[in-house]
Amino acid sequence: MLDLLKVAAQIQNFTAAHTGARQQFQRALEEACRRLQQAARHWQTTALRLHNSRTSWLVARWNCPPDAIHPAPPRILPYTVHAADGSQIVSDRHDCALCYLINIGHITLRYGPEPAATLRSMPTLHAAEDDPEDTGPGEPAAIPPRRLAVKRLLAECDALAESATQCPDSVPAIALIDGSLILWSLENDTDTFRQQALEHFHRALERFQQHRVPLVGYISRPASRDVINALRVFQCPHPRADCDRFCPDRNRPAPLRRTPECAGTERITDADLFARILTPGARSATFQSPSRILQCYPETHRIHFFYLHAGDEVARVEIPQWVAADPQLLERVHTLCLDQIHKGDGYPVALAEAHELAVIRAPEREAFFQLLERDFIKNRQPVICSRKSRAKRTRRI
Repeated sequence: MLDLLKVAAQIQNFTAAHTGARQQFQRALEEACRRLQQAARHWQTTALRLHNSRTSWLVARWNCPPDAIHPAPPRILPYTVHAADGSQIVSDRHDCALCYLINIGHITLRYGPEPAATLRSMPTLHAAEDDPEDTGPGEPAAIPPRRLAVKRLLAECDALAESATQCPDSVPAIALIDGSLILWSLENDTDTFRQQALEHFHRALERFQQHRVPLVGYISRPASRDVINALRVFQCPHPRADCDRFCPDRNRPAPLRRTPECAGTERITDADLFARILTPGARSATFQSPSRILQCYPETHRIHFFYLHAGDEVARVEIPQWVAADPQLLERVHTLCLDQIHKGDGYPVALAEAHELAVIRAPEREAFFQLLERDFIKNRQPVICSRKSRAKRTRRI
């Protein structure tokens, strides 16, 4: 039984510590705003400095003044928004077969004189042995989680590309996914899987580019610090920022640790910074991501991003380079994302509906495994499940 008196005392201590942390947060935020204003005065020089820096962090690349603020553009009507989200069921060694199911929720919403909505749920079952590349050494598993995330994203992009290419080009449209367009996990994967995944992704991006439908990665409450890290490089006192050379003791434990001169803004994220300088509905300047995996992308598909003040939060919006370089498409992404956010009470309504179509709830997971076992029995296949698996599915109380 929980001792509420002890918990209450601990909450008081926690609240007091949190108050001190908030004060430190405010000081860090003020320092970041100061650095941003100073760096923007000679942003081309700073951009070159960022390009030549050597750090252990991701440092955003600047193509324009970093403090630029773009107010909400005029509303577009009519328009079409395509959105997709995914979820999955993954078996393990306790189940009767190693397999995984990816369910894609896809929605197309058309606004204007002839409004319409198309909603689809698309499940796809895969056997582990269908792709030997997915089964690594060690404990048997249907698919490693990092590869499952990549395959789910590719399935979302395929669904979006298919619907986007069937819509008339005369009606402005965007395609939304929930999450990043940067395939981070491929940096540490095998060459074979990386190449296959990237080729698949780039084919989808080319379809979007051909039909001038921006593919947009929407990230709610982002924790990234790419711009904050760029301001740390700006603050570095050395002619060329090189963390390992000039600040080798920055990560050592106390008392050997030496705080670098660029410190002071570590407590905040990019979203915290832009929540201070943006007004509701406005977006920031566009930045380029420095992720290593983007070196494997064609230049026209490399990912840029901006921050959008969505009212209750600041979201990170990712787009391919060909969208960032086109003012008309960039403005379309801005205004349509904003309209979807307003319709969804702070989050794009199309993404919220796609999530509802994609999500797999506990009874549905149970029904999936029951159907799997039933079909094995029907086809006289051995059904071998561990006692642990059966115990989890048997109610005793």
